[in-house]
Order: sequence, then C-alpha cells, then structure tokens
Amino acid sequence: MRKLRFSGSDPRVSGLKSRNTRKMTLVGKAGGFTLTELLVAALVGLLVLAGLHRILVAGLATQNMTSLQTEVNRRAQVAMDDMVDRLRGSSGVVDGEAERVWFVDQDEQNVRYWVDEGTLWRYRGVNTGSYSGGVRVAGDVLEARFEYFDRSDQPVADPAEAEKVVVQLEVAQGGYSAWTQSSVRLRNK
Repeated sequence: MRKLRFSGSDPRVSGLKSRNTRKMTLVGKAGGFTLTELLVAALVGLLVLAGLHRILVAGLATQNMTSLQTEVNRRAQVAMDDMVDRLRGSSGVVDGEAERVWFVDQDEQNVRYWVDEGTLWRYRGVNTGSYSGGVRVAGDVLEARFEYFDRSDQPVADPAEAEKVVVQLEVAQGGYSAWTQSSVRLRNK
C-alpha cells in the first residue's frame, strides 16, 4: 500500500496554494469500472441473451411442430378406432371396395364408411341406399383403404365372404401426416 501526502512544503506541489492540507491514502486501484470494461461486459451479456433467445425460439418452434403432428396422429387414431370398433362387432360385410365398406353391426344397423372430398363419413341406420349423408368422422383424410380377406388371410373377390378386413387410413394437415393400419377379424361372422 502506498501513501501519498500532500502538503504545502512538498517540493512537488510547492507552487500550489491550498487552503486544506490533507493526507490521502491510495489503496490499490480506485473503485469502479473503466468504460472499456463496461462495454465488454455489456457485449458478453448481449451475446448470452441472444443465445438464450435462440434456444427459446427453437424450443417453441419444436413444441408447435410436435403439437401439430400429435393432433394429426390423434385424429387419425380416433377415426381408426371408430371404424375398427364398429367393424369388429359386425355380422359381416355387405358390400365393399378398396375405398369404402358397408356392413351390418351387432345392432342390425347398416354401417357405411367412405371418403368424400377429404372427409371420412359414417352412416349408421336402416337405410340401405347409397353412400351419402351420415356423420363426419374425420377431416383432412388423404385416403381410407379397405382390404378383404378370408379365414386363411387370402384376399377374397367378394367382400361379403370376408372374415378379416384390413383398414388403412392416412390423415394430413399443415404439412404433417399420419398413416395408421389395423386388421379386424369379424367376431360375429
């Protein structure tokens, strides 16, 4: 520690007139930061904040993407469950093609599934008419596909002879898609 003393008799300050003569002690470096140190600290702080901002933005984008994909998956699964549950308890397929199916459920109601302009429809009732009307099961459907098989898993020419139906469904929205498949053995056939 250095001590500096200022007085009128000191030859270094002899030309200065001072009313107050006092003793000053210099302890290490004077308190505070230099402008350069403050600027460097501010720059480092800004870099850290910019990095945290990028991480936050990336996390939010990933969450949004995951959320959209999960919603598409959920909608595909709900539609598939609806078809499979009703088909499983059916007494047999009445009519069917690759893109639609018609069967009689366990309550002796006619049930039909088909896709029209991106919407999966279900009709359930006594009407044996065409594929129209019904309840919307899912939107944004790219494809619903039905394949018909006998007891030994061989494809059948006439869907009415089917004892197993393979259902495939593809749903898409906003650039995300979900494809699901299920195999159903008709319990009441």
